[in-house]
Amino acid sequence: MRRRSVLATIDRSDTERRRAAEIETFMGQHARRILGALTLITGNRSTAEDALQDALVKAWRRHDEPIEQLAAWITVVATNSARSGWRRSNAEARALTKVGGRAAMNQDSPGVPDEALHRALRSLPERERQVAVMHYVLDQSVATVAHELGIAEGSVKTLLFRARQHLASELRITEEDGLV
Repeated sequence: MRRRSVLATIDRSDTERRRAAEIETFMGQHARRILGALTLITGNRSTAEDALQDALVKAWRRHDEPIEQLAAWITVVATNSARSGWRRSNAEARALTKVGGRAAMNQDSPGVPDEALHRALRSLPERERQVAVMHYVLDQSVATVAHELGIAEGSVKTLLFRARQHLASELRITEEDGLV
């Protein structure tokens, strides 16, 4: 019995080391790009940083469970975390308004070079924005986006189509521009 507990400790240390290496690789290769994408999704760099940190902690805690595509998994978990925070802050703002208080809104600018594009992305419905950023900014395949969001590939394609139409309308891009 003692021997098993020692082996379990050794195995756990190996899995922790493997996950640490995966996260280190992720940080070197994908973190900046995903942080930028999360900033576009959330509209706030600070929120995006917090959400990314939460996702990294969750990935670390799952060191004994395999995660097939760590970058995609972290993107989805971070997006969900940011969405939960956004819902919570909106609920607080509504509650304060109802009781006559004044909600302080965070107006951090993510510093996106093209403000028109940033504004257009913010105008998209949440799911369209998430799918568009994952596919176009993070360069994830339709299959990967579908798998990570738990939706059908056809749904991802439909959301991408709608996102492109909304963005073209918001940015006043026509077919003659060759971008639609």
